[in-house]
Amino acid sequence: MTGGTGAFIARRVGTLALAVVVAIGVWVAVLEVFDVSDLIGKRPWQVLDYVLTADGAAEHRATIAADLAVTVRDAGTGYLVGLAAAFALAVVFAVSPVLERIVMPTAMVLRSIPLVVLTPLITLIFGIGQSGVTAIVLLVVFLPALANILYGLRSVSAEHRDLVLAYGGSSWTVLRKVALPAAVPSTLASARIAVPSAVTGAMIAEWLSTGRGLGGAISRAAGSFGYDAMWASAITVAAVTMAVYAVVSVVDTLVQERMGRLS
Repeated sequence: MTGGTGAFIARRVGTLALAVVVAIGVWVAVLEVFDVSDLIGKRPWQVLDYVLTADGAAEHRATIAADLAVTVRDAGTGYLVGLAAAFALAVVFAVSPVLERIVMPTAMVLRSIPLVVLTPLITLIFGIGQSGVTAIVLLVVFLPALANILYGLRSVSAEHRDLVLAYGGSSWTVLRKVALPAAVPSTLASARIAVPSAVTGAMIAEWLSTGRGLGGAISRAAGSFGYDAMWASAITVAAVTMAVYAVVSVVDTLVQERMGRLS
């Protein structure tokens, strides 16, 4: 098992490295094909020079690291709270379909409003701070995860349900013994898909509300023509998002493989 897991992780690392190479190739190709001036469209070597060898590179790295810590905190808090809330409410809806029919239409209408429009309203309600950013990220993560997890909970076959009931089990027994294990794949898929959504929500909140983190840094850099800082910040958040997504994907695969072996 250990050797197989190690080989699997090595393959995923290789795949991630290939994805990075492809992304860099597309980055350079787009800038070259559209003849974007290197004063505005920074190439990979220019970004590396900005953070590694240019005058003040140490200060640049420190600034980006501090902004990244804020964005990771903002996105991570909303991500965890949103997934937990989605899972809890999905369980409630699985037990009470009537409640789902009452709540879900309102939730879907709320989700249809663009986040750029909702962000100022949420900021007015929760204020400029961690609670407001968490609310914005939660909104981005929560509803897609809720729909996905609820689908998993309701994927239990009628034969499995009838078998549990025939042996004296209740609806709660069906939920605990059958529905919750059946929802593991959809829950893990929601956790994986929510990673870029949470980062996007945090960046928008920082851009439109708090002015902190990498979202605020990119906005300030663009406004002051600091294109080196803007590109370095954007590439940093993209790289971290890609890495976290890869880690969650590995966990997803390993858990499902483990469950498959135990079933």
